[in-house]
Amino acid sequence: MKLFRRLYIKTTDLTHGYQSEQPSKIISLYHLWASFYDISIKFDPAYCRNLKKMINAVVMPGNIILDIGCGTGLGTIYAATIAKKVIGIDPSSDMLNKLKKKVNKQKISNIDIREGFFPEAVKKSDRFKSIISSFMLAHLNKKQRPIAIKAMYNLLESDGKIGLFSAQGEIASTFQTKEEIENSLSYVGFSNIVIQDIDDIYRISTAKKITYFR
Repeated sequence: MKLFRRLYIKTTDLTHGYQSEQPSKIISLYHLWASFYDISIKFDPAYCRNLKKMINAVVMPGNIILDIGCGTGLGTIYAATIAKKVIGIDPSSDMLNKLKKKVNKQKISNIDIREGFFPEAVKKSDRFKSIISSFMLAHLNKKQRPIAIKAMYNLLESDGKIGLFSAQGEIASTFQTKEEIENSLSYVGFSNIVIQDIDDIYRISTAKKITYFR
C-alpha cells in the first residue's frame, strides 16, 4: 500500500502541476475525472479516514464553515453532520453535480453549494468559524498559494480555525513541504500551527486565527 500511495501521489506532478497558469485546465481535468473520482478514492481508505480527522480537528457544532474545492463533497457532507452550515465552493460543475445528487438523495439541508474559484465565489462579507480545504492548494503555483491562504485568514472570525488536508511536498512537488506550509501560515498571522504526517503520504495542517485587542 505504501508503494501504491507514493506512485499515485507522484502522478499529480503531471496532472496538477501545469494547471495554475491556466485555470481552464482545472475545469477540463475534472470534467474527465468527475465520473471516477469517488471510485478512485475507495482504493485507499486512508484518504477519507484522514480527511475526517482533519475536519474533526477544526469543525465544532454550531459552526458556519467554508469548504474550498469541495468537489463531490467527501468532506463537505461529513462536515455537515457536525456544523450548523457548510458552504462548499468548487470551479467544476461536473464535480458539483455529483455533490448535488448526494445532497438531494440524502436530503441534506445545511449545505450551500456555489460554483466558482476561490476567493471570487465567496462574498466579501462572509465570515466563518472554520475553513477546510482538501488538495486544493495543489492546483495553485507558489505565488498564488500565499494569496489564497491570506484570503482564508481574512474570511475567518477571531479564534477561527483552518484545516488543510494534502499530500507531502517532500514526496510530490505539486504539494507544499512542511517548511513551506508552516512559513505561509505563520506569515499571514496564523498561530497554533500543527502539522501531522500520516499514512505514508498524507499531511494534515491546522492553525488558528487569534486577534489581539489592546
